[in-house]
Amino acid sequence: MSASNNNHQFDGQSSVPSSANNAAGSTAQGRGGSVVTRSRHWYRWRPVDITVASVIGVASGLVFWAFDLIVTAPTAVLKGFVPGLEGALNGFWYFGGVLALIIVRKPGAGLYAETVGALLELALGNQWGAAGSLVAGIVQGVFAEIGFLIVAYKLWNVWTATLSGVMTAIGGAAWSLVTAYAGMDSMGDFGIIYIVASCVSGAIVSGALMWFLYLGIARTGALSRFESGRIATARS
Repeated sequence: MSASNNNHQFDGQSSVPSSANNAAGSTAQGRGGSVVTRSRHWYRWRPVDITVASVIGVASGLVFWAFDLIVTAPTAVLKGFVPGLEGALNGFWYFGGVLALIIVRKPGAGLYAETVGALLELALGNQWGAAGSLVAGIVQGVFAEIGFLIVAYKLWNVWTATLSGVMTAIGGAAWSLVTAYAGMDSMGDFGIIYIVASCVSGAIVSGALMWFLYLGIARTGALSRFESGRIATARS
Protein backbone atom coordinates (compact mmCIF):
# COMPACT_ATOMS: atom_id res chain seq x y z
CA MET A 1 0.00 0.00 0.00
CA SER A 2 1.16 3.57 -0.55
CA ALA A 3 1.75 5.93 2.32
CA SER A 4 0.07 9.31 1.99
CA ASN A 5 2.15 12.40 1.30
CA ASN A 6 1.82 14.14 4.64
CA ASN A 7 3.31 17.58 5.12
CA HIS A 8 4.80 16.66 8.47
CA GLN A 9 6.01 13.63 10.38
CA PHE A 10 5.38 13.02 14.06
CA ASP A 11 7.08 10.53 16.38
CA GLY A 12 5.38 11.50 19.62
CA GLN A 13 8.19 13.94 20.43
CA SER A 14 8.65 16.32 17.51
CA SER A 15 7.44 17.21 14.06
CA VAL A 16 9.84 17.27 11.09
CA PRO A 17 8.96 18.77 7.71
CA SER A 18 9.15 16.44 4.73
CA SER A 19 9.74 17.28 1.08
CA ALA A 20 7.29 16.15 -1.56
CA ASN A 21 10.09 16.42 -4.08
CA ASN A 22 12.31 13.88 -2.32
CA ALA A 23 11.80 10.68 -4.29
CA ALA A 24 13.23 8.54 -1.51
CA GLY A 25 10.93 10.02 1.10
CA SER A 26 12.19 11.17 4.50
CA THR A 27 12.65 9.90 8.02
CA ALA A 28 12.10 11.44 11.45
CA GLN A 29 14.14 9.93 14.25
CA GLY A 30 12.23 9.09 17.41
CA ARG A 31 13.04 7.17 20.57
CA GLY A 32 13.58 3.54 19.63
CA GLY A 33 12.79 3.92 15.95
CA SER A 34 11.66 6.16 13.14
CA VAL A 35 8.58 7.60 11.48
CA VAL A 36 8.72 7.59 7.69
CA THR A 37 6.89 9.70 5.13
CA ARG A 38 7.61 8.48 1.61
CA SER A 39 6.87 9.16 -2.03
CA ARG A 40 3.98 7.34 -3.66
CA HIS A 41 6.37 4.88 -5.32
CA TRP A 42 8.10 3.73 -2.12
CA TYR A 43 6.33 0.35 -2.13
CA ARG A 44 7.92 -0.79 -5.40
CA TRP A 45 10.26 -3.74 -4.90
CA ARG A 46 13.85 -3.52 -6.16
CA PRO A 47 15.88 -6.61 -7.11
CA VAL A 48 17.85 -6.22 -3.87
CA ASP A 49 14.58 -6.26 -1.88
CA ILE A 50 13.57 -9.56 -3.48
CA THR A 51 17.04 -11.01 -2.94
CA VAL A 52 17.28 -10.10 0.74
CA ALA A 53 13.68 -11.14 1.50
CA SER A 54 14.43 -14.47 -0.22
CA VAL A 55 17.59 -14.95 1.84
CA ILE A 56 15.65 -14.23 5.02
CA GLY A 57 12.97 -16.68 3.91
CA VAL A 58 15.47 -19.45 3.17
CA ALA A 59 17.36 -18.88 6.43
CA SER A 60 14.07 -18.88 8.32
CA GLY A 61 12.97 -22.08 6.61
CA LEU A 62 16.16 -23.84 7.68
CA VAL A 63 15.59 -22.71 11.27
CA PHE A 64 11.93 -23.84 11.12
CA TRP A 65 12.96 -27.25 9.83
CA ALA A 66 15.76 -27.68 12.39
CA PHE A 67 13.37 -26.66 15.16
CA ASP A 68 10.87 -29.26 13.89
CA LEU A 69 13.51 -31.92 14.63
CA ILE A 70 14.06 -30.96 18.27
CA VAL A 71 10.73 -29.53 19.39
CA THR A 72 9.06 -32.79 20.46
CA ALA A 73 10.87 -33.15 23.79
CA PRO A 74 10.42 -29.57 25.08
CA THR A 75 6.81 -29.64 23.89
CA ALA A 76 6.14 -32.75 25.95
CA VAL A 77 7.74 -31.18 29.02
CA LEU A 78 5.71 -27.98 28.80
CA LYS A 79 2.52 -29.81 27.91
CA GLY A 80 3.00 -32.10 30.92
CA PHE A 81 3.50 -29.13 33.20
CA VAL A 82 0.51 -27.07 31.97
CA PRO A 83 -1.44 -28.10 28.84
CA GLY A 84 -1.24 -25.26 26.34
CA LEU A 85 2.04 -23.90 27.68
CA GLU A 86 3.82 -25.45 24.69
CA GLY A 87 2.71 -22.34 22.81
CA ALA A 88 5.72 -20.65 24.43
CA LEU A 89 7.89 -22.38 21.81
CA ASN A 90 6.00 -21.05 18.82
CA GLY A 91 7.99 -17.84 18.44
CA PHE A 92 10.74 -19.88 16.77
CA TRP A 93 8.34 -20.45 13.86
CA TYR A 94 7.03 -16.89 13.71
CA PHE A 95 10.10 -14.70 13.27
CA GLY A 96 10.77 -14.79 9.51
CA GLY A 97 8.05 -12.40 8.43
CA VAL A 98 8.77 -9.87 11.16
CA LEU A 99 12.50 -9.79 10.39
CA ALA A 100 11.88 -9.36 6.66
CA LEU A 101 9.49 -6.48 7.29
CA ILE A 102 11.92 -4.73 9.63
CA ILE A 103 14.75 -4.92 7.10
CA VAL A 104 13.06 -4.60 3.70
CA ARG A 105 10.25 -2.29 4.85
CA LYS A 106 7.95 -3.03 1.93
CA PRO A 107 4.34 -4.26 2.16
CA GLY A 108 4.32 -7.98 1.46
CA ALA A 109 7.87 -8.64 2.70
CA GLY A 110 6.60 -10.54 5.73
CA LEU A 111 4.19 -12.66 3.75
CA TYR A 112 6.83 -13.37 1.11
CA ALA A 113 9.56 -14.41 3.56
CA GLU A 114 7.26 -16.55 5.68
CA THR A 115 5.92 -18.31 2.56
CA VAL A 116 9.42 -18.99 1.22
CA GLY A 117 10.46 -20.30 4.63
CA ALA A 118 7.39 -22.51 4.93
CA LEU A 119 7.90 -23.91 1.42
CA LEU A 120 11.48 -24.86 2.26
CA GLU A 121 10.44 -26.34 5.60
CA LEU A 122 7.81 -28.45 3.84
CA ALA A 123 10.20 -29.50 1.08
CA LEU A 124 12.79 -30.68 3.61
CA GLY A 125 10.12 -32.74 5.33
CA ASN A 126 8.52 -32.59 8.74
CA GLN A 127 5.70 -33.98 10.83
CA TRP A 128 3.25 -31.16 10.12
CA GLY A 129 2.49 -31.55 6.42
CA ALA A 130 1.23 -28.81 4.12
CA ALA A 131 -1.42 -27.52 6.52
CA GLY A 132 1.04 -27.19 9.38
CA SER A 133 3.87 -25.77 7.27
CA LEU A 134 2.91 -23.99 4.05
CA VAL A 135 -0.60 -22.84 4.94
CA ALA A 136 0.48 -22.02 8.48
CA GLY A 137 3.35 -19.95 7.07
CA ILE A 138 1.01 -18.00 4.80
CA VAL A 139 -1.32 -17.28 7.73
CA GLN A 140 1.61 -16.16 9.88
CA GLY A 141 2.92 -13.94 7.08
CA VAL A 142 -0.44 -12.23 6.66
CA PHE A 143 -0.69 -11.52 10.39
CA ALA A 144 2.90 -10.26 10.53
CA GLU A 145 1.89 -7.68 7.92
CA ILE A 146 -1.06 -6.57 10.04
CA GLY A 147 1.30 -5.43 12.80
CA PHE A 148 2.84 -2.83 10.48
CA LEU A 149 -0.31 -2.19 8.45
CA ILE A 150 -1.85 -0.80 11.65
CA VAL A 151 0.71 2.03 11.49
CA ALA A 152 0.53 2.24 7.68
CA TYR A 153 4.09 0.89 7.36
CA LYS A 154 5.39 4.25 8.60
CA LEU A 155 6.51 3.63 12.19
CA TRP A 156 9.50 1.33 12.73
CA ASN A 157 10.71 0.62 16.24
CA VAL A 158 10.95 -2.17 18.78
CA TRP A 159 7.31 -1.69 19.77
CA THR A 160 5.87 -2.11 16.29
CA ALA A 161 8.19 -5.09 15.77
CA THR A 162 6.80 -6.55 18.99
CA LEU A 163 3.26 -5.83 17.83
CA SER A 164 3.97 -7.63 14.57
CA GLY A 165 5.31 -10.59 16.54
CA VAL A 166 2.16 -10.70 18.66
CA MET A 167 -0.10 -10.47 15.60
CA THR A 168 1.85 -13.31 13.98
CA ALA A 169 1.32 -15.36 17.12
CA ILE A 170 -2.41 -14.69 17.14
CA GLY A 171 -2.78 -15.88 13.56
CA GLY A 172 -0.42 -18.83 14.00
CA ALA A 173 -1.95 -19.99 17.27
CA ALA A 174 -5.50 -19.69 15.95
CA TRP A 175 -4.56 -21.76 12.89
CA SER A 176 -2.93 -24.42 15.09
CA LEU A 177 -6.01 -24.63 17.31
CA VAL A 178 -8.28 -25.40 14.35
CA THR A 179 -5.87 -27.86 12.72
CA ALA A 180 -3.22 -29.52 14.89
CA TYR A 181 -5.30 -29.13 18.05
CA ALA A 182 -8.72 -29.77 16.55
CA GLY A 183 -10.93 -31.38 19.18
CA MET A 184 -9.05 -29.82 22.09
CA ASP A 185 -10.67 -27.33 24.44
CA SER A 186 -9.77 -24.44 22.15
CA MET A 187 -12.37 -22.11 23.68
CA GLY A 188 -11.55 -23.08 27.24
CA ASP A 189 -8.48 -23.09 29.49
CA PHE A 190 -6.27 -24.92 27.00
CA GLY A 191 -6.97 -22.50 24.17
CA ILE A 192 -6.49 -19.43 26.36
CA ILE A 193 -3.18 -20.67 27.78
CA TYR A 194 -1.97 -21.70 24.33
CA ILE A 195 -2.77 -18.33 22.74
CA VAL A 196 -1.32 -16.31 25.63
CA ALA A 197 1.87 -18.40 25.67
CA SER A 198 2.17 -18.04 21.90
CA CYS A 199 1.72 -14.27 22.10
CA VAL A 200 4.39 -13.93 24.79
CA SER A 201 6.74 -16.00 22.65
CA GLY A 202 5.83 -13.99 19.57
CA ALA A 203 6.42 -10.70 21.36
CA ILE A 204 9.83 -11.70 22.73
CA VAL A 205 11.35 -14.08 20.15
CA SER A 206 9.68 -12.95 16.92
CA GLY A 207 9.30 -9.29 17.78
CA ALA A 208 11.76 -7.66 20.17
CA LEU A 209 14.58 -10.14 19.55
CA MET A 210 14.29 -9.67 15.77
CA TRP A 211 14.50 -5.90 16.21
CA PHE A 212 17.80 -6.20 18.08
CA LEU A 213 19.06 -8.77 15.59
CA TYR A 214 18.31 -6.28 12.80
CA LEU A 215 20.23 -3.55 14.65
CA GLY A 216 23.20 -5.85 15.03
CA ILE A 217 23.19 -6.76 11.34
CA ALA A 218 22.71 -3.15 10.26
CA ARG A 219 25.64 -1.89 12.29
CA THR A 220 27.98 -4.19 10.37
CA GLY A 221 27.13 -2.19 7.22
CA ALA A 222 25.48 -5.20 5.54
CA LEU A 223 22.22 -3.29 5.08
CA SER A 224 23.68 -0.10 3.61
CA ARG A 225 21.45 -0.38 0.52
CA PHE A 226 18.35 -0.26 2.70
CA GLU A 227 16.75 2.67 4.46
CA SER A 228 16.57 0.46 7.57
CA GLY A 229 20.33 -0.02 7.49
CA ARG A 230 21.14 3.64 6.98
CA ILE A 231 18.89 4.67 9.84
CA ALA A 232 20.46 2.14 12.22
CA THR A 233 24.03 3.16 11.39
CA ALA A 234 23.15 6.86 11.67
CA ARG A 235 21.83 6.29 15.19
CA SER A 236 24.80 4.21 16.35
